[in-house]
Amino acid sequence: MDAIEDSSTLWTLLSRPGWEIKPNPVKHLLKIKAPDYQEALILYTNYRKFLATWAASLNCTCALIGIQGMRGAAFKILAATPASQQKLYEDLIFASLQKSVRLESNGLAGSDGYARRRHRYFEDNIYESPGFYIAETFLYPELRPIVDEVFSNPEKKLALTRMSDNFQLIVSASAARAMSSDSQDVVRRRTTDFWHARDYQIFIQKFKQDGSTGFEITYQATTNLPKTNPLAVWAQFTTSYRFFEIDIGGYREVYRLGEGKDITPISRPKVVS
Repeated sequence: MDAIEDSSTLWTLLSRPGWEIKPNPVKHLLKIKAPDYQEALILYTNYRKFLATWAASLNCTCALIGIQGMRGAAFKILAATPASQQKLYEDLIFASLQKSVRLESNGLAGSDGYARRRHRYFEDNIYESPGFYIAETFLYPELRPIVDEVFSNPEKKLALTRMSDNFQLIVSASAARAMSSDSQDVVRRRTTDFWHARDYQIFIQKFKQDGSTGFEITYQATTNLPKTNPLAVWAQFTTSYRFFEIDIGGYREVYRLGEGKDITPISRPKVVS
């Protein structure tokens, strides 16, 4: 933590008149209202790392710093996450949820005309979400609509997979639970290590035939461990797939977004490869 980020000075600041602290456990948000813009800026500039840790300790996805009498939030601080994940959340998720509005000059005491020269982002639409997992890999901007879809539909079992290597890139928390996982390992998986080989071949055939329109398929796969592990738990999955193709430096990369529809436990097949 930076030297200026001292908890005692933070509490002194927040105890002054005009400050409000409103944790929202239902929406997983830590909301803080500052008396004016300058105070909000001081809080954001000097204590953002501390607030990120505080938000995480409250099981919140982020801390929102607003200004009394104004709708939305002037600053957003994501809850503490692994450093490699932080930028992905910022660039791919929240940038697409923010709305740019012009601040009125009378709303910024001492801003010296700042509102007339620049825009500041205000948050007025935070989706209710229990979270999801993102792989430690590069995600292209063209995938942002898919990221938004996963983020804004927390009740759906969604997973984004790269077709070229079957690497799972984004998995919703509800889908992770269906895969018997509640940690980052769910986006370190390659689906071919879990799917029954016969069903994967059927999947590839259907992709070649119906990939342009998408399709639904029922297949057998393990949930918690690779299929070669005799202790792995097996299930029958029914999943609908949509496919997306983007241009990457002269070649085409295909991704699939799967939505789990049904899962039924089954016994381990006699042949799995």
